[in-house]
Amino acid sequence: MYLLYSILLVFWAILLIPPFLYKAWRHHKSLPGIRQRLGRLPVSLKSDGRETVWFHSCSVGETLSLQPLAHALHRSFPDARFVFSTITKTGQDVAVQRFAPYGTGNTFYFPIDLASVARRVLEWIQPAMIVIVDTEIWPNLLRQANRRGIPVVLANGRISAASFRYYRWARPALRRVFRDYRILMMQSEEDAARIEQMGAPPDKIIVAGNIKFDRDQIEQDPGETRTGSLAEDLDPAKASVPLIVAGSTHEGEESVLLDALARIRKMQGLEQTRLLLAPRHPERFDAVAHLILHKGFSVARRTSHFGPDRDAPVLLLDTVGELAAAYRFATVAFVGGTLVRHGGHSILEPALYSRAIVTGSSMENFRPIFEEFRSHEGLRVILARQEEPNQQVRQLVDVFQELLQNEGERNALGAAAFYILERNRGATRRTGETIAAIFRNVRAGEHGP
Repeated sequence: MYLLYSILLVFWAILLIPPFLYKAWRHHKSLPGIRQRLGRLPVSLKSDGRETVWFHSCSVGETLSLQPLAHALHRSFPDARFVFSTITKTGQDVAVQRFAPYGTGNTFYFPIDLASVARRVLEWIQPAMIVIVDTEIWPNLLRQANRRGIPVVLANGRISAASFRYYRWARPALRRVFRDYRILMMQSEEDAARIEQMGAPPDKIIVAGNIKFDRDQIEQDPGETRTGSLAEDLDPAKASVPLIVAGSTHEGEESVLLDALARIRKMQGLEQTRLLLAPRHPERFDAVAHLILHKGFSVARRTSHFGPDRDAPVLLLDTVGELAAAYRFATVAFVGGTLVRHGGHSILEPALYSRAIVTGSSMENFRPIFEEFRSHEGLRVILARQEEPNQQVRQLVDVFQELLQNEGERNALGAAAFYILERNRGATRRTGETIAAIFRNVRAGEHGP
């Protein structure tokens, strides 16, 4: 099974190389972390004799949600060494920013999941434990870690409905892979049931909740400096001007949002409304800037501190790691990846600031959270689909107009969102306690759960 998996992985990688190189050339980007992805890690990551915890998170959202958990564990084990891996460049950028307090040169790109590469990385880092955030299943790494007696913990695990449809066909193979985890901490009962149906041993599964609800629970959040900087660049003098913050937007959504803005600015009392766009992928920043100009708006970019065009009706957040802080300044928050068939992004960041939240209907990746917010009137949903952009514009205009002109309704929506978030807190504490117990067992030389 492992040989077949490795062959398929190599074949898949070969197929992806041409489009990957073309994308890098088209967007004038370097290929980050190639040596690290092949298992050639820098000297700073070589074992120094301390017990090491290796944390892995895929991209920006997972990396940000890991911060309070890592902070809590570091307080419990200040003498341990923490290292962090990601898959995406944006995730790596955030990891470098957020995890610098735990050491110098302690971040790297996750290696390709081949047995030889996994062995090389494990020998270099020599982790005492591996913590994987969200559901990423890497059979060769798990197998090599298990052979060395290294416990691997899945934290904040979730199985979307779309993923479950594919995973369950691989149940015979996954049953063997899941045995290599020490424990599987899932976000919800539904996630727990799905991973059990995929072949995970029931005695390894627990429901710990979603650590993303606790993202703000850290004593000293580096995001505060970003918040202050954003406040200066957004110009406090314009605090009375309505601001729609559209976060994690994808291709096709910015055009709809800009068309909606054009109509809103023609309405009495809303002529000064501004839109802050935060595209999900950095390689699209320039394309979105051109689109804004094409739609007839002037644009102010965050990398230029929103100047000299700071009075522009459209602001472009062309940085990484600042979106959460930007939601604080929103009059209304729109969460992207929802007007197109992407599956959505987290609605918890604007909820933290009690903002009125608007999304499209594509929230498959966050279905339990989305349904809880919707059933308790914690957000508004645009029902028109991707094939109906004109309908989406009309519905956005109606919802934005109502919320921008009705402070009471806006505040009620934001208060409901914050209440839902508060009610679901505590997952970080539960997850941290479980990980800490396993780590203490490792230190004591025990190998049980």
